[in-house]
Amino acid sequence: MMKHWLIPALAALLLFAGCGSEDQKTSGTITLTNELYEADSYYYALGLSFVEAKEVPTLPDAYRADIKLMAGPVTTGGPVVAFLSANTLDPPFALAGAYGSESEAKSAFNGLKSIGIYSWVDLAAPLAASQVWIIKNRDATYAKLRIIRVTLDEAASPPEASCTLEWVWQPDGSSTFQ
Repeated sequence: MMKHWLIPALAALLLFAGCGSEDQKTSGTITLTNELYEADSYYYALGLSFVEAKEVPTLPDAYRADIKLMAGPVTTGGPVVAFLSANTLDPPFALAGAYGSESEAKSAFNGLKSIGIYSWVDLAAPLAASQVWIIKNRDATYAKLRIIRVTLDEAASPPEASCTLEWVWQPDGSSTFQ
């Protein structure tokens, strides 16, 4: 009699043990900087990992961060600007829109439910508040970004930048956002 009771009890215990894990975070707000940190023989910055939903070092594992903030000229002799870069082979960024106010940008960001046909570029540049960007990640997933605030000190050496952005990531590889 004891054997018949033990098997369902163990099955229930295993089922409940797996139910306590959290769902993967697929959205948030973060502030990135281009500040460099020293570690032994190299320097690294902190970039955003969509999988980990947080800031992560850009080195020594260059594939951990999906995007990182940089500052400098994006064309030879061009002005110093703040921009986002990604470690991908194909151009990863598309500007979905630049808006006149934060409320317009937020409304467009929230209304962006699927990836349309865009012109993809290598860098999200130049960054400015009230922009909405799409990123096509190296793992064939998409994210949308709403740029909330950008600061740039081009007189600093090297130039210093900061960017606060809201992000939503679609981890299943589809081109739609919930």
